[in-house]
Amino acid sequence: MPPTGVTTCRGGAKFRPGITLPIMKNTDEILSSAGETFEYARHYIKQQGDYIRMEAAERISKTTSAMVTALVLGIFSMLVVIMLSLAVAFWLGSAIGSYSLAFVIVSGIYCVFGLVIFAFRRQFVTIPTLRLMLNAFFDRENEEKVEEHPPSFKQ
Repeated sequence: MPPTGVTTCRGGAKFRPGITLPIMKNTDEILSSAGETFEYARHYIKQQGDYIRMEAAERISKTTSAMVTALVLGIFSMLVVIMLSLAVAFWLGSAIGSYSLAFVIVSGIYCVFGLVIFAFRRQFVTIPTLRLMLNAFFDRENEEKVEEHPPSFKQ
């Protein structure tokens, strides 16, 4: 049994009737505030999801654009190389008197060139391609600008 003048609440807390406690907000205000907070959190999460989707779409489109550009430039470069190879082979054939030997020499040059590129493929192919794709995907120049001026939350 509690001492005289002390009342026990349902939760087990004890208080004396003559002591005033700070007045708490009524339940409706607390629920309203919690509801507003929940709505702000829900709105924020939705905006973050939209932002992430937009970022992903932008980065994917930039990466795809870089890949398509590299492919188109590669195709045109190959056409130029083929035409120059034919020109060199015909010129060399007229100079040495045998077109077939000239085409074999040009083909041999390409074989040596291909072996050199294969031997140094990491330096000539892998690293530049990786750098191109990462720069296109992560867009490092714009990230530095974003870090300098972070967006503010406005409604």
